[in-house]
Amino acid sequence: MRVLITGAAGFLGSHLTDRFLADGHSVVGLDNFITGHRDNIKHLAAEPRFGFVEHNISTHTLVDGPLDGVLHFASPASPIDYLKLPIQTLKVGSLGTHNALGIALARRRVSFSPRPARCTATRSSTRNRRATGET
Repeated sequence: MRVLITGAAGFLGSHLTDRFLADGHSVVGLDNFITGHRDNIKHLAAEPRFGFVEHNISTHTLVDGPLDGVLHFASPASPIDYLKLPIQTLKVGSLGTHNALGIALARRRVSFSPRPARCTATRSSTRNRRATGET
């Protein structure tokens, strides 16, 4: 499986990247380092199953090659960051989500996983199943 993880240099994204790689998958990481850190992914520089794109997901984004999943974890993630970066936080939550979904939809068979913190499990799961026709 080959997945795109936005926010790959952040705390959650970098750990998720490590996990996917440990499970034998390939990962394309995407981050603009507004709150993420290069140190979180520097150990992956020699990993052949890891590719990295330095880019802001809040702007139009192209990712080459096939993808089996898009996991959108890009976002300033602390109250301090929210206060220092209010516009960027709103943009990544709206435009970033829109662009990540666009990447997923362009592949037509890619699943889109919204950030868990932004949905309630029962209502979102029910809505998503109804929207896609799943039971």
